[in-house]
Amino acid sequence: MNRTTVGGPELGGGRGAGGVLVLVDPSGAGNSPVAELLARELNPSVHLRTDDFLRVIRSGQLPPHLPEARRQNATALAAAAQAAFAYATRGYQVVVESPAVPAALDTFRRESRATGAALHYVVLQAGPAPGDASPASPAPHDSPATPATHVLDIRGLTPESTAESVLTALNRRTHLLGW
Repeated sequence: MNRTTVGGPELGGGRGAGGVLVLVDPSGAGNSPVAELLARELNPSVHLRTDDFLRVIRSGQLPPHLPEARRQNATALAAAAQAAFAYATRGYQVVVESPAVPAALDTFRRESRATGAALHYVVLQAGPAPGDASPASPAPHDSPATPATHVLDIRGLTPESTAESVLTALNRRTHLLGW
């Protein structure tokens, strides 16, 4: 069922307003089924991938994990944020998919403040919850940029039920990110 901005989940908070959801899905590696499902449920919607903004660099692209790629990565994230909020200010529900916690999350906050469009932030976590005994690797919530309130535990959930959990959080506005 496709949910329209009339009576269905809406990132912008009502009246047909657009909004932005930054969805961090480490398991998706840039191709998250959850982000795609969310984009199908929201209407009208746009699905952006932060990795796509790095792929468009044709000359001089550095692997994003290198320290010297910091300027390149910040530029790509700024372009993703500007594109997302350009759509949102025109009534679109925008899902911005990122395989890792964006280092420049403040870029999205600035765009939200400048445009007045709502910004939601959800980090999907498939590993042990904070405080569990045996984490295999650092979880996305370990980043100082990610408050625990924005982490959604998806252990044992299918992509479909994960998308439903995210939609519920959006309706409740529990993952709204302040300026």
